[in-house]
Amino acid sequence: MFSVAIALTIAAVIGYTAQVTGLCMVRGVNDWIRGRRLRLTAILMAGFWIYLFTPLIEYHDHSFLAVYPFHWSIPLGGFVFGVGAAINGACSISTATRLSSGDLRMLLTMLGWLAGWVLLIIADLKPDLRSTPYQLGLLPWFAVASLVLASILVYRKFRHRWRMWGGIMLVGVFAGALFLYEPAWSPSDFVRDAGLNLIVGTSPPPSFSRALILVSMLLGMTAGAWRFRRFRWVVPASGETGKHLGSGLLMGAGSALALGGNDFQLLLALPALSLASLSALAGMLAGIWLGVREL
Repeated sequence: MFSVAIALTIAAVIGYTAQVTGLCMVRGVNDWIRGRRLRLTAILMAGFWIYLFTPLIEYHDHSFLAVYPFHWSIPLGGFVFGVGAAINGACSISTATRLSSGDLRMLLTMLGWLAGWVLLIIADLKPDLRSTPYQLGLLPWFAVASLVLASILVYRKFRHRWRMWGGIMLVGVFAGALFLYEPAWSPSDFVRDAGLNLIVGTSPPPSFSRALILVSMLLGMTAGAWRFRRFRWVVPASGETGKHLGSGLLMGAGSALALGGNDFQLLLALPALSLASLSALAGMLAGIWLGVREL
């Protein structure tokens, strides 16, 4: 019971921090195009904090840090996901933060996301790739040392941006801790597994603890929106239904091809530095960049 309370508290902190820092790859790419590089840099680095928990990962024999072989569908899926996220104006986590801020258009995005994933499974287009356990070497020590050094430099050189940087780093730290309790805690994983169980029957239903984690995270996001007066009810305007269903469809199909959305890629796949994860993120960034520039 104590471990459940800790996990729910961590989930609420992740939700609150993601809300107040504006944790979003689409926003990060937008900032990068405008010459502000710090947000996207922080987002790409945050997942490496999982190596703080390397001793516990080995102790509990968790194998969620996995390496997939490269396949052409992975960067393609990343690109498709990125285009969809750019059209939607939000990626996986930020779709949840916007929904928690009262933006009901994100419900359409989630429905489209689920439809895209299901269509790939029905069409038997989702790649069947087997993962291999990640072999820990010196990378955990190098990654954590680099993160600490980078954070010190940001604090000294860009102190006015420290709250944003520190908040995103905090999400990375707490996400690593939450993976120890529940590897499939992310909102996109929950929506995918719940939908596939109800529609296709190919996935077991999410556990009750996963539902509690999702609710706790959404409450944290809502608290952040209220605290900074960002909560506004937004309903889909005429003509927006197709936009958000379509963008969600691209995000769902893309994440199925890439074996995960950007939350999975950033927080679990990227730290292993496999060619598959690097190509997926490169595709996502390219898709977002193209979508942002063309919209």
